[in-house]
Amino acid sequence: MKTTNSFLLFIFVLIIGCDKSEINSIKELTDGFCIVANDEIVLNHNDIEYYDYSNHLIYMKSKESFPSDIEEYGTFTVFADRVEIYSGQTFPPVFTILSSKPAIFANHSFYGDYIIHIKFMQKWDTLGNIFPDPREDIRIVEALKKYNQFHSGLNCEINSVEYLSEGNVTVELKLINQDSFNYYYLDPDKMGINLFHYFTNGLSIRDFSNKKAFHHKIEAIHPDPWNSWKKEWLSLIKSNETKNITITYESFENVAPGEYKATFEYPGLSFQVEKKDIEQDNGLIWLGELNIIENITIE
Repeated sequence: MKTTNSFLLFIFVLIIGCDKSEINSIKELTDGFCIVANDEIVLNHNDIEYYDYSNHLIYMKSKESFPSDIEEYGTFTVFADRVEIYSGQTFPPVFTILSSKPAIFANHSFYGDYIIHIKFMQKWDTLGNIFPDPREDIRIVEALKKYNQFHSGLNCEINSVEYLSEGNVTVELKLINQDSFNYYYLDPDKMGINLFHYFTNGLSIRDFSNKKAFHHKIEAIHPDPWNSWKKEWLSLIKSNETKNITITYESFENVAPGEYKATFEYPGLSFQVEKKDIEQDNGLIWLGELNIIENITIE
């Protein structure tokens, strides 16, 4: 019996030793923000320059920080301070079916090779209530703040939606910068409403109970060339500043009086901007998109 117990103890120690060897063969989890994919720690806080929480964009110190050959139909897991927070899926660069889980697209599609975007499809129930976003977890915020990598980015709210006359609708937005950075944002007044709506679907008024949505009829125009951008399109919003932005639609579908949900996608630039151009005089170019939903009354 004593010999048997000694043998079992030897086997147990051997197994533990193998496990430790396997763990030590890859980069270990840190007390910051980490991503594990294909059973490897492919990104930890040492690779991150900063994390824009408004869009869940991870700005990396170099493009080599995240493997370009990440599995196109695989999974990944996010850890914060060595605690598993959520899991998601990885997809090819061009993939039209949106996942119900957070997603990372291979080869940095939609953004430059210095950014990892953890995308999540915003979902509503039948009444228009938004389901929780697994990316937004205070434990992630705390882990990022340990290394001064958390940045709140921009926020946007819908102040009001008004029908001035039949088909003539004005939406007033409030753009908020609670970050320590100054940001340059796409300004519809500077670039024109048609070009602005190349980057966004703009305002929609939704009746969730009857499964209807009402839209504008603006014809978007694309940049020339299509993948270009100009600083003349941008305005600066300083740290801790708020700006009101008014957009008027002269041809919007008619909506009967009642209670609705207004949605708006406030756009930013994306793949057009190279890393060397992010930092401009007095601020950074803000990238991404803000999805806003507010209860409104049409009278």
